[in-house]
Amino acid sequence: MDIKENAKNVDVWTRGLFILIYGVIFYFLFFLIWLVVIFQFLMKLITTELNGQLLDFSDSLTKYVSQILLYITFKSEERPFPFSPWPSDDDAVNSNLISDSQTTTRKKKTSKKKTTKKSPKAPDAS
Repeated sequence: MDIKENAKNVDVWTRGLFILIYGVIFYFLFFLIWLVVIFQFLMKLITTELNGQLLDFSDSLTKYVSQILLYITFKSEERPFPFSPWPSDDDAVNSNLISDSQTTTRKKKTSKKKTTKKSPKAPDAS
């Protein structure tokens, strides 16, 4: 195919339109994520705990943002929400996420190592 045929391809222009739409959604979500971050920081500062419902929301929100980025960078052909279901807990889970048990204050564990003294070896009298 040459450039003229590619320029007439409706699928390419449709993808371009969706890239623009999802790009606008992405920037809106960027500011929404910062609001969540600020609110959670204030919650942690004031109550020393995080808001569990907001943790669940931010989890699905970051998965949605990931889906958008995969789509607009041509890594995925699947259009994100509203053309596919909203991301759920069953979707790909990132490692190193804070679990519910980590939202409460943790106590530091200390470990004590036993040290053994080695006695100096007697020189060989051979």
